[in-house]
Amino acid sequence: MKKIFISLVSLLVFTSCVLHSYNFVSNYNNNRISITTNLVDEQKENSPLNYIWIYDKRSKTDNHHGVKILSLTIRIVDSKNKEYLIKNNPDDDGNIFLYKQGVTITDDFKAYIGKVQLDDGTIIDIPLVSFKKNVYVERYSVISDTINAGGRGKEIFNGTVEDYKKQKK
Repeated sequence: MKKIFISLVSLLVFTSCVLHSYNFVSNYNNNRISITTNLVDEQKENSPLNYIWIYDKRSKTDNHHGVKILSLTIRIVDSKNKEYLIKNNPDDDGNIFLYKQGVTITDDFKAYIGKVQLDDGTIIDIPLVSFKKNVYVERYSVISDTINAGGRGKEIFNGTVEDYKKQKK
């Protein structure tokens, strides 16, 4: 019984989990709109890009402001300089669905989105935007997270995948 108890306590003390969360971050900065991305599986480094989302920063949970992408095609250039033309549906409220159209992007890329229109009529011309794959790494520990009630895990790294791989060496 004593051995089982010691084994159980040891398991709890030395057990921790590391969470990796991947996404693409753009170099685009605007005070009216924001551009974000979603991967098919955000916990896998080689997961393909699912969609790009352009949203109005005025939007709140109870007050959504629509964004209409005016360009009928979106040009995507991957890290190997392969070019893709993505069909855009203006009714998709600022979403550009790549994965549904059979486009698999897993590394850094550039996108020319063109003009978007906010629901107040404002038209914004988005220049060529670069996206870099980022990783957020966090460690969770059963004991320390229990002792620090309400506390989250410890952030280990937040930056580009390239920088993370250099740091691990």
